Amino acid sequence: MTVRVQFLGSGSAFSDGGRANAAIHVTAPGVSLLLDCGGSALPGIKKHIDPKTIDAIAVTHLHGDHFGGIPFLVIEQHFTGRKTPLLVGGPPSLAQRLRAEEQALYPDFYGPTALGFPFSTVVLGAKPTEMGGARVAALPVRHVAMAEPHGLRVEVAGKLIAYSGDARFTPELAAVSKGADLFICEATFFERDDPSHISYRELMKHREDFQAKRIVLTHLGAETLAHMTEVTLETSADGKMIEV
Repeated sequence: MTVRVQFLGSGSAFSDGGRANAAIHVTAPGVSLLLDCGGSALPGIKKHIDPKTIDAIAVTHLHGDHFGGIPFLVIEQHFTGRKTPLLVGGPPSLAQRLRAEEQALYPDFYGPTALGFPFSTVVLGAKPTEMGGARVAALPVRHVAMAEPHGLRVEVAGKLIAYSGDARFTPELAAVSKGADLFICEATFFERDDPSHISYRELMKHREDFQAKRIVLTHLGAETLAHMTEVTLETSADGKMIEV
């Protein structure tokens, strides 16, 4: 069975190259799962798909360019008549941080208004959780500790899709990708040594450690975009769809 992966947002936190924040849609018959939903993701989502088709969102960590778009998506879905449930899974503080963001953005809506559809959150961990027709596990990675980062392993239609979120190279990141049919890996930087992000050069140095059949780069920052002619791995772009 074919699994489709569409990059609705493939940019870094600063939307370098005019790219939207992180949002990756995984679909197969009976499956509709969004990986991350960054602050600027909603326009990209609506440009390429009907948001009502998203059944669940799996969040890698609590930085705005990865989860900040959820309140915008939720309120949009309320006012456009959604009735089907939406499940959001992520780190332990996900629900608390969403409540804080909702109150900062729309205190006149969140709380006083009853949502027109069921909305719930769940904490992801090493044991797979059923979400949007897929099974999602979360393994810890090294990024900024306060963001509670983890990488995702998504089992769907007999395929395994791994996603780094934001992470520097460590054996934990290699464990996220091990055995994956597709590993979606961030490449914010091309060669800069950063304590929170893996660079393209570092990724290539450890290419064999990842033990993934296929790697596609996302979360592309200005430095990486300036060196695209030197990148030999597949790269994402807003709207790009691949099949696994």
